Amino acid sequence: MKKNEIRITYLSNAGFMLTDGYTKILIDAVHTEQALNFSPIPEKVMNKIINGEEDFSNIDFLIFTHVHKDHCDLKKLCEVQNPETKIILPELDENNKIYMKDDLDLLPNPISYLNSGYGEVTVIEAGNIKIKAARTYHDGIKYHNTVNHFSYLISVADQQILFMGDAESGNSNITDWLGNETIDTVCINFTEISQEIGRAFISEVVNPQLAISCHIPLQQHDKFHYRERAMENVSKYSGSLPKVYVCLETMETIKI
Repeated sequence: MKKNEIRITYLSNAGFMLTDGYTKILIDAVHTEQALNFSPIPEKVMNKIINGEEDFSNIDFLIFTHVHKDHCDLKKLCEVQNPETKIILPELDENNKIYMKDDLDLLPNPISYLNSGYGEVTVIEAGNIKIKAARTYHDGIKYHNTVNHFSYLISVADQQILFMGDAESGNSNITDWLGNETIDTVCINFTEISQEIGRAFISEVVNPQLAISCHIPLQQHDKFHYRERAMENVSKYSGSLPKVYVCLETMETIKI
């Protein structure tokens, strides 16, 4: 990698690997089940992540926005082979505590459970990386009080990259948090581009140089033609948006 180059590799749904050549962070990148119409991490890639092979050797952080099965499979997470990999999770709800906390506690890995309130920012620093984690509302009012959800703003090589997860973009808690931040790149669900409130969030609140559109099914799972609609909406609304990169295939890499 070139000096000061950042690579963002798409894995599936809202799953990414971020690296500057020194530190490797995976976001929402351990999930194995098809959820609704969305894709799991392909099995071969998932095995490489768990075993720390090839591109996924020496992972520094596995971080998760929330524990929904299209973002985080706790059972699979317990198979991770590198004891040095740090794990960052939202505080587990009661069901997950009952069924999985004992297994997670057996891992030798350092695990941080996020439980800060709205309006608070947790900062995690490791070498040249700074991770800012803030509690955000999961999109959809039925999830507001039932899902512990965090979004992450990661600073590396003089760039700030925002990973939204499934955050609700129009809520004041996220707009207030980001109001004083300079964001270079945002990874955001493709549905936001089809909605006026989502486009306003991208262009006015975040105002990045690049928006990475994600959470789109792989071809074999795309029953409702989301891939086609995602591309159409980017073309339709390009005049009111920054440059948009649409993630469609596992292991495609964006250099920033």
